[in-house]
Amino acid sequence: MSWVANVRALALASLLAAAPVLPSAPAPAPAASASVDAQFAAIETRPAATGAAFDVEGLNAALSGIARISFDASSRDSATGATKLSNLRVDVLGEKPMTLFTAKEMLAWNADVAALGSRMNGQRLGDTLRLFDRIELTGVNIDLTGYTNAVDDAINEALPEASAAANITYASSGMTVGRVIFSGLTLHPWTFAETEGQDESLAAIRLLSALARSFSLDSSAAFDVRVDQSIVEGGKTGTLSTLTKRQLIEGYDRGDVASMIQTGATFSGAFPMPVASNPSATATDLETEFVEMSGASAYSAISGFRISKLLAYGERGEMPPITERDLFSLGTYAIEGMKLDFGGKPVLEIGSLNVAVDQFAWLLPERINVRHQDVAFDLNSLMAWAGEMEPEGATQPGVPSIKEIAGILDRTGLGRLSGDGEFSLNWDSRTGATRLASNSTSDNLYTDNTRIEMTLPSYADLIPAFGQDGKTPDDAALQKLFEDKFSIVGGEYNLTDSGVLNAIAALTIEIARISGEDDAMLANFAQGTPESVRMFASGMLMFASGAVTQEVPEALPWLTGLSQFISAGGTFSIKIAPERPVTLAELSGPDASAGMAETPAPAELVSRFGLSMSHTPPSGYGSP
Repeated sequence: MSWVANVRALALASLLAAAPVLPSAPAPAPAASASVDAQFAAIETRPAATGAAFDVEGLNAALSGIARISFDASSRDSATGATKLSNLRVDVLGEKPMTLFTAKEMLAWNADVAALGSRMNGQRLGDTLRLFDRIELTGVNIDLTGYTNAVDDAINEALPEASAAANITYASSGMTVGRVIFSGLTLHPWTFAETEGQDESLAAIRLLSALARSFSLDSSAAFDVRVDQSIVEGGKTGTLSTLTKRQLIEGYDRGDVASMIQTGATFSGAFPMPVASNPSATATDLETEFVEMSGASAYSAISGFRISKLLAYGERGEMPPITERDLFSLGTYAIEGMKLDFGGKPVLEIGSLNVAVDQFAWLLPERINVRHQDVAFDLNSLMAWAGEMEPEGATQPGVPSIKEIAGILDRTGLGRLSGDGEFSLNWDSRTGATRLASNSTSDNLYTDNTRIEMTLPSYADLIPAFGQDGKTPDDAALQKLFEDKFSIVGGEYNLTDSGVLNAIAALTIEIARISGEDDAMLANFAQGTPESVRMFASGMLMFASGAVTQEVPEALPWLTGLSQFISAGGTFSIKIAPERPVTLAELSGPDASAGMAETPAPAELVSRFGLSMSHTPPSGYGSP
C-alpha cells in the first residue's frame, strides 16, 4: 500500500475517532504559573558559602586516562567562595578522542573529588558519598553528531527493514545550553555484580538498573536549551531545531522522581521524506520531498514517578513476585498549550491534558485516569497538507483523492473535531469492584457518557494462582478464578445528538455523489438532504425490526425509540441493571461445567442483564 493510501486510510479512520475520549476520578490539576516560577527561583538561589577549592588535577587523575578536563583560568567566586573555571573543556580520550562538551564558565560548591576517585578505583563501594553540593555551567556547547549517527546505526542494525527503506545520516547535530544547574549529587553503595555467561540482554538490563539505582540528585535545572540538527536523506538536507526555555527535575532518588517540569518548548523543521512520484513508482524510484512540521508545548509536568523497587529487581535480573504489592508508580502527567502544525497548517491543539497512572498492586493498575479540555484535531489542515504531497494520478477511478476527501470533510462539518473528555478505569484491589467511566463532548456533534461496573478477582484472590514463588502463573487456576469471580454489575450509555446525525447523513450523500453510480441504492442518496437520509434510515430500521422482535418482543419500543432518535435527534440511552450480578457461568449456560456450554437465547440474555433502551426527544420536539 502506498503512503498516499495510508494517509487516506488514516483520514477515514479519524472520522471514527470523533467518538468519546474516555475519567471519572479527577486527574491531577496543573501547577499555577506562580508556583512554577517559585520552583525555578528556588534552584537558582546559590549557597552562601563553600569549602575547599575544586581539585581539577585530582579529578583528572581519578579519570585515569578516560577523559580530561582543561580550562583557561581558575579563581574563587567573591560572593560565595565557589571555584570558578573559565572556558572549560571536557575531552574523552582513548582510540577515538572527542570533545564531550565545552562551557564558558563552571562554578562548583563543595565537590569531593577524592570520593569520586575512590569509587572509580573500586574503593569505598559500600559507602554513601556526597560528591558535590552544587555545580553550575553557563554557555554549554555539545557536539552530538557522532552520538546521533551511532544511535541511528544501532537502530538500523536492529531493524534492517527500516534501514533499507531510509538512508538517513546526520550532517550535524549540536546542543547549546544557556545555563545548567546540578544540586546535591550523592552516590549510593554499588551493589552490582557481574554474572559470567549471562544473556547479553539480561546483563544490560541489570547494569542499567544498577546505574539508575546508584545515585540521587536533589535537583537539576536547564535554561535555554537548543538542539539543531541537519538530516541528510536521498542527497537532500533537512533541518530540525528544538528550544526549551526551562527544565526542572526535583528529587531524583535511585529511580524515583518527585517532579519534572518543562516550560516554553518549541520545535520546527523541514524533514526529507521519500515519496512516490507516480502510482507505479517502485522503492528505487522514490523522490525526496520536504515535510515541514512545527509545534509547541507551553507547560508539561510529571510527578510521583517511582520505579526504585522495580529497578532493585531489575539489577538482580529477577521478576518481582506478586506479593510485592507496592512496586511502582508511573505518576501523574500534565500538558498545557500544546500544538502541532504540518506545512504551516494547524493540525492538533491541546488546551490541557491530565493523566494519572499512579496506583498499582504489583504490576496491575488500580487507577488510570485521563482528562482533556479544549482539544482540536483539524482534519481539513491535515488533508490539505497531504493533498499537496499526493502525486499526480495517484487516485484510482471511483476513489476520492485526498483533496476531494478534504472537501467532503469541510462540507459535512467533520473537518475539525474539537471538544472535552474524561476517562477512568478503577479497580479496587481489596474487593475486585471495577468501574469504567467516560464522558465526552464533541463540539457541534454530540455529547455522550458511558459507565460499566463489574467485579474482577481481588488482589488477594490472585496471589495463590502465581505459585509459591509468586512468579509462576497457573493458567488453569487463573481461568477458574475469572470464571468464579468475574461478573457484570451494571452499566449505561447515553448519546445526545448536537449535529452528528446530520453530519453522518451528509457524509452518506457525499459518498453517493462520488461512487454512487456503481450502487443503485447508494445513488438514490446523491440528490438527497440530511433530513431525507435520516428519515430513510429510520424507516429501514423499523422495517427490519420484525425479525428482532420475534426473538425479543420487548425490543419493539426500543427500536421505535432508536428510529425516532435517528430522525428527530435528542438522547438515546441504553441501560443494563440486572437484579444480581451476571457471572460468566450464566452467560455460557447451565451445562458449561459438563462441557456442554450453550449460549442463552437473546430474550434470556435481555432478562438476565435487565437491558432497557429509551429515547428522550429534543427540547420543543413535537410542539406546534
